[in-house]
Amino acid sequence: MKARQISFCKPFRRHYVANFGDHPILQKLYEDLAKRSERAFEDAVRREGLVDTGELLESIKAGTVEVGGKTISTSVLFSTLLRLKDVKTMQYFTIPPLAPLLQWVERVGLSKFAYVPGYPQGVRPATETEQIYRIASGIQYNLKARPNVRRGYRGIYNEELKYRILPQFYEDLKAATSVYSLQSLEEALGFDVSVPTPSDGMNAGRIQAAWNARDTKLARKNAQ
Repeated sequence: MKARQISFCKPFRRHYVANFGDHPILQKLYEDLAKRSERAFEDAVRREGLVDTGELLESIKAGTVEVGGKTISTSVLFSTLLRLKDVKTMQYFTIPPLAPLLQWVERVGLSKFAYVPGYPQGVRPATETEQIYRIASGIQYNLKARPNVRRGYRGIYNEELKYRILPQFYEDLKAATSVYSLQSLEEALGFDVSVPTPSDGMNAGRIQAAWNARDTKLARKNAQ
C-alpha cells in the first residue's frame, strides 16, 4: 500500500515577514500542527474500529518543518488505506487475490465469522483449513458479485482537518503573528505599544461544534 502525504505550506514575504518565517515560534506552530494531525488521525482510526494489523496506525507519521525560499511547510505521512477507509463509495474493478484473503481470515480468527459459506447456520467443516478457505472464497465471490461498496461517513480525514486541526492552527497563527508584529513595531519605535486585537469567535465556534458532534457520535457508537 502506497503512502500519501498532506502538506501544510505558508508563503511569506521576503522583505518583512521572512524574519518571522525563520522565527522559532512559527516553526513550533507548524511542528505542533503536524503532531496534532498525527494524533487526531490515530484517534479517528481507533474510534472507527479500523485497527487490524496495526500497519495503518504505524503509517501515520508527523513530518518535519522545512523553511526555504518563500515558504515554510510541514507534512503528515499516512498509508493510502486511510483515505480508502474514509470514502463513502468504493468500486472494485478487479477481484482481490485469494491468498491475502486467506491470510486475513486466519489472522482475524474463525470465531469472528458468524457462519461458513455453503453450510447451514451453526454447522462448520471439520477442519480449520477448509473453514478458512470457504470464508475467504465467500468474501472474494461477494466482492465480485457486488463490486460497489457503500458505507456511512467516517470523517477520519476531512472532518479532523476542516473542523478541528486547521481552525485551531489558524487561531494560533493569528495570535503569533499579532505578537510578532507588535514586538517589531515596538523595536522600530523604541517604546512599548498596546494594540487591541479584535476577537473573532468564528473558528472557536467551529471547533466547539466539531467537539460536540464528535462527543455525540461517540455516545451513539457506545450505546449500540
